[in-house]
Parts: sequence; C-alpha cells; structure tokens
Amino acid sequence: MRKNWLGYMAVGAVCAMLGAAIAQGAGGAPQAGQGLVGAASAEGSFVPVLPGAESPIAQVVDTVLPCVVGVSNRGTRYRLINGRSETVEQASGSGVVISEQGHIVTNHHVVENASAITVIAHGQQYEAELVGVDPLTDLAVLQVKDAALPAVTMGDSDAERVGNWAIVIGNPLGQQFADTVTVGIISGVNREIEDSVVKMIQTDAAINQGNSGGGLFNTKGELIGIPSMKFYSAIGQASIEGIGMAIPINVAKPIVQSIIAKGYMVRPRIGVGIATIEGADEGGPGVLPAGVFVNTVERGGPAD
Repeated sequence: MRKNWLGYMAVGAVCAMLGAAIAQGAGGAPQAGQGLVGAASAEGSFVPVLPGAESPIAQVVDTVLPCVVGVSNRGTRYRLINGRSETVEQASGSGVVISEQGHIVTNHHVVENASAITVIAHGQQYEAELVGVDPLTDLAVLQVKDAALPAVTMGDSDAERVGNWAIVIGNPLGQQFADTVTVGIISGVNREIEDSVVKMIQTDAAINQGNSGGGLFNTKGELIGIPSMKFYSAIGQASIEGIGMAIPINVAKPIVQSIIAKGYMVRPRIGVGIATIEGADEGGPGVLPAGVFVNTVERGGPAD
C-alpha cells in the first residue's frame, strides 16, 4: 500500500508540474500584445480634430484658374536628314485672359519669332492672333476669338504692400504641369533689375520656366502682375532661392490698352538725334556751355 501511495504522489506531482507548464504557455507568460497581470498599462488617444478654416487661396484658385491659359510658340525648322521643313514648338509659357473679347496678355519672349501661336485652355486648343508686342517691357497681347474664355479683373499693383499674399498660376515646364499654383508673399516692390526698364514686383512664390506670362494674383482674385523672370544660381555662385519678378499690372495696363487699340505701344517722342557737349558750366564768346546738341531732326517727326 505504501508503494502505491508514493506512486500516486509522484504521478500527482508530475501532473501538477505539467499543468503549471501548460498554464504558463497558454497565458501565464506575457505574449505579444499582452501586458503583465497586475502591471500598470497605458492607453494612447488621438489628438482632437481641429475645426480648420477654409483657405482664401482655394477661393482665388477656383475663381481665376479658368482665366489662365497655356501659350505655345511654334516655328518652322528645316531638317537636313530628309530635306523637309517641319513645325516645332520653339517656346512655351502662360497667359491670362483680360477681356471678354478674348484678349490675352503674356510675355514678349514667350511669343518672339513665332510663325504660329496656340493657346491651350482646359484641354482645348485655339489658334491665337498676335495683336502686338512691346519688347521694351517684355509684354505681348494675343487674341482668341469665339472661344468664350472668362476674363480676370485687373487690380491696383500700387496698393500692394510687402508681406501681402502672392499667388502665382501658370504652366511651369509646359502642359505636363498645367494649372500649377504656387503661393508666397510680395517680397519687394519697385525692384530695379539690370537690362529692364520696368520696376518689378518681387515674390518668393515659385516661378519657373513656363510661368512666364501667367498671373500674379492677390487674395481678392485680382491680377496684380505678370510673372516675367526668376533668379537662379550659376556654377560657382551662391545659392539663390525664391527670388522671382513680375511686371506690375499698373505698368502693363496702358501698354496693353495701347496694343489692343493700335497694335503697338504709343510713347511720347521728339524725333531728334542728340549729342552730349562736354563744355564749360557757363558759356561765353567762343566757349560752348555744357549740354546737348541736336544733330539730326526726323523728317515729318514731332520736332520737324
């Protein structure tokens, strides 16, 4: 009997050990995703969703985007391989519709030397007429008739201040990135740029090749400038970022109006040729005073 009792005790001990091992494997030891029994556990939470505010930029884009178009400058190229001429795209840029008659303002350098000009508006292509250009200010006016394109309202660029929002809309790098919107601020006004007679609006909104001739807008959706150039880094120069220039719309208005009316910009002139006289401060017998000398007069000109 004693041997049997000891045997029973041994069997019981083994069963107890196996039971403990099974319990530990099933739930006694911490498994992935489980915490220790009795230990403190932390539960995370999502931060609250803010009510947000609708951006004025989105409202401007919804309003004026249909007025911004792509401009393709096409020319003829002779191919030596087959001895034939073909029509190719020489340059591309952007434009803004400014009248109900389909007049479009863009840059002169976008349409320079074009044999044909195509305007791309929302997937549709239109042949455009070149109304006139003003190379001095780098402005040009096109016209697309019978296209019913919406026109923007021109603002007052003189009223804009440094720090105001600046919204640029155009087609950087061509139609692949058509209707691209970039946003920044007006970084400077009345900037004097080398080789330009126009005092520019400076902005840090991104302006790239293809944005030329597009629109610089304020938060009212008014056209306040025509993006015309950007500064970039050359090899060996310091890095340049966010310096773009736009022709103020107050400069462009009279030029555009003159081109639409006459086909060119009408500027005051005298019609004479002059030479500088390096003379004395005061003239006298046999002494020429400092000044200018009229050496030619244009026949039929204002001074004739």
